[in-house]
Amino acid sequence: MSEPRAGPLVLGVGTEHRHDDRCGLDVVRALRVRVGVGPRLVEASADAAELLDLWEDEERVYVIDAVRSGDPPGTRQVLEVVGDLAPPAGATSTHGLSLGEAVSLGRALGRMPRRLTLYTIEAADVTMGDGLSPAVAVSVERVVDALVTELEPAPGPGGIRHA
Repeated sequence: MSEPRAGPLVLGVGTEHRHDDRCGLDVVRALRVRVGVGPRLVEASADAAELLDLWEDEERVYVIDAVRSGDPPGTRQVLEVVGDLAPPAGATSTHGLSLGEAVSLGRALGRMPRRLTLYTIEAADVTMGDGLSPAVAVSVERVVDALVTELEPAPGPGGIRHA
């Protein structure tokens, strides 16, 4: 096991041309414009091996992905992973392997980050095509805002923020 890398890792998971499934990619793209140096912003597929390779030995990881649980489109959830991930009742990833299964596999293989937070957005449409549904587009903006706040450096002496 190697030393953790500096700065948090933000993984936007998705598929480019599957409507709402791309919401994780869109969050990372928006963050590139809004956050300074520090966080590493990565667009990823939902391939479990890729996720494990990306987050292994990381200190702090945020994952953003679309889910299908039956909640209204655009519903957002923030989950701190402290054990094996139990997804919300009936929730499934919009990909072949769920985030819960990737977490379980990562734990079994000893390939987990030290701290993992999942931001999920309920998808309305994951068929082939471009563009987010309106409710998901609003949620992407809200997740971006939340992550910008989360990723800001802590204030230094005198309340001054240092980048």
